[in-house]
Amino acid sequence: MNTDHLKARMEDYARFIITLLILSVYFYLGTIITTYLTESNYETIMMGLTALSMGGAFFFTLRWKKCSQALQDQESQ
Repeated sequence: MNTDHLKARMEDYARFIITLLILSVYFYLGTIITTYLTESNYETIMMGLTALSMGGAFFFTLRWKKCSQALQDQESQ
C-alpha cells in the first residue's frame, strides 16, 4: 500500500473512533436517565449498546495502530 492510502485509512479510522466514543457517551447517558429518572426496562439493552460501541472503538484503535506502524515501516525504508 502506498503512503497516501495508509494516511487516508488512518484518518477514516480516527473519525470512526471519535464517532463511536461519542455514541458510547450518549448510550451511557441514556442508561443513566432511564435508570434513575424514569422507570424503564431498557437498562440492559442500553448497556449492551454502550459496550458494543466501545468495543468497536477499541477495534478501530487497533486497526489505526496497525496502519500507523505500517506507515512508519514504509517511511523508514
